[in-house]
Amino acid sequence: MNAKPIHPNRIARTRGYVLLEIIIALTVFAVVVTGLAGLLHSTLDASNQLRRHASIRRGMEAILAEAQEKKKQAEMIISYRDESLGVEFRSSLEEVKWINRTGQPVKGLYLLTAVASDLQPGRPPQDRAEVYVYRP
Repeated sequence: MNAKPIHPNRIARTRGYVLLEIIIALTVFAVVVTGLAGLLHSTLDASNQLRRHASIRRGMEAILAEAQEKKKQAEMIISYRDESLGVEFRSSLEEVKWINRTGQPVKGLYLLTAVASDLQPGRPPQDRAEVYVYRP
């Protein structure tokens, strides 16, 4: 059994490679974690924007539904501010000029429009939804 003695410089070189591998592994881990954090942040931002847009749509649907329930035309014009969303909802009513197949004008057909305007400057100006209302 002739065992060769291990040279002390060889042990130091091996330890140096292990240290270098650990530093490289930590660097790769840090880059991956930073990328995942950025991805998580952008995902949360997109989720918040979608949630806000859905809330605005529900607000416009509510304004349209409430306005359609009103009996008088003057009561169909509604305005509402939602401070938590930072949006103002308004409805407007416009008579539609429409001619039927016999050439007679149709009376009582209106275009009811709901508009959502952002209260903060610098945001997109508005979103809108429309529905036709027939009140003969």
